[in-house]
This record gives sequence, C-alpha cells and structure tokens, in this order.
Amino acid sequence: MIVVELSVEIIFLGTGGGRFSMVTQKRRTGGIRIISSKSNIHVDPGPGALVYSIEMGLDPRKINGILVSHAHPDHSNDVAVMIEAMSEGTTIKRGVLLASTSVLYGNDVCEKVLSKYHQSIPSEVYEAKIGFSMVIGDLEVKVCKAVHSDPSTIGFRFRTQYGDFAYIPDSEYFDDVEEYYGGVRLIILSVLRPGGKPWEGHMTSVDAAKIINKIKPEKAIITHFGMHMIMKSPESEARWIENETGVPTIAARDYMKVRFGKSIDFSFMEKQMDLRRFLNY
Repeated sequence: MIVVELSVEIIFLGTGGGRFSMVTQKRRTGGIRIISSKSNIHVDPGPGALVYSIEMGLDPRKINGILVSHAHPDHSNDVAVMIEAMSEGTTIKRGVLLASTSVLYGNDVCEKVLSKYHQSIPSEVYEAKIGFSMVIGDLEVKVCKAVHSDPSTIGFRFRTQYGDFAYIPDSEYFDDVEEYYGGVRLIILSVLRPGGKPWEGHMTSVDAAKIINKIKPEKAIITHFGMHMIMKSPESEARWIENETGVPTIAARDYMKVRFGKSIDFSFMEKQMDLRRFLNY
C-alpha cells in the first residue's frame, strides 16, 4: 500500500504591515491562510483578506477557523466578512473564531472589533488567552505570548504531525520568548522595520535575529513589512538575519506558499483571474 504524506500549506495573502504599507497596499495585507487535510484557517484577516482569497482561488467559504492576534486594522479589518463567508453568508452556524480579548471585548487601549451579531455566527468562539489551546480540524493551536501596544496581543503556535510552526505578530522582543516558541521547526515573524529603525511595540531585524538565536528553528520567515522595511529591502534584511543566526531566513512575498512537511519548501502561486468562473456565476 502506498502511504501519501500530506503536508500543511501556509499561504501569504499579504506581507505588508503598519499604517502606510496598509493604506497604500504597497504590500498586500490579507493575512495568512493555513490549509491541511482537515483544516482551513485564516490568520489575521487584514484589509483585502476576502478579495485576495478569491483572487488566488482560495474559496473563503471553505475556511473552518479564523484566528485574530489583536485589534489593529492591518490584522483584523476583514474578520467580519470572513466570518460571513465561513458561515455561507450567515445561513449556517459554522466554524471556529479564536480571537484576542481586544477583538472580542476591547480593552483599555482598543475598542472591540466585532459586534455581538458577528460573534454569534460561528459555531464556536474562544477568547485567546496565553496558554489556551484547542484543535481545529487536524491542527492543534496554542495561544502564546506577544508584547505590543494592544496589550491583548497574542501569537499562535501550531502542532502538526511534522512538528510545530509558529507565528508572532507585531511584538517587541521579550526575554522569555523561548518558553513559548522554543522547539518550533519554522518561525514566522512580523518584522515591521529594518535594524536601526526601532519602534516601540514592534520588531526590527535585530529583534528578529535575537528571537531566532534563542529558539533556533530549522527555518525562519519574516513578513509584515512597513514602508521603512520595504524601502530598505526585506531580502537584504533576511540575508543579514541569516548571517547573524545561521538559520535560513526568507523574506516573504505576496502569494508565497510554504509547504510544511518532512521538509519546508517555498513556491509562489499564480493569480486566478476569472473570478466569475471561480464563484460559479
């Protein structure tokens, strides 16, 4: 009998972050889609998540989980419309929403993002507190620490049959990062700015290198680039990080696909231009 090894796909529907990258769409801000045999999860659906999903032939009606790390619009703007897509236009209660306290309820800094109406649509809604874990499809998701201007911000760690990968959204470096992200094979870091351009609550290339040196993943990806990073060149910053850490580091590009299995491989998707055919109109 032939045994087929099924990998997890991680698709970047945008690699932009911060205000100016978002409002200009210099880099897209649609978030990340994670697809396995039983999971179809959208992480941080920022502006364009719905449109860019359709453009790439990734039917938003097939998602069964939405994860939102914090309340800022470049991470959460399209969460309501993605909930409506996940629920077949609100015709059925379906899917899981795992979102930060700020997204669901607000906090001292941020107003809540989602209305009670939209929170009532998924079949399951969970507040993402550090240490909480759950299974969506065939992926275990664990909520991890992040340090950002939205104090409710959290990261996500994913457990698969091939080991773990993790995503740290906007965050400063913090000393106990290894406690939450140590042992992952792949780390995805939101690196807003290049080295020498620090901004409180965000990560620079120097911070990324410190994190990678602590957790020693097999490979690293940097994404969520602000305008300073885009003008400096994310690729050159990725090379600098790799030289500092010895860990192969990739600067993500819009529509990059990562195949996470026995190996970790990278490729790029092509746009699906005929949207009417995709939607069966």
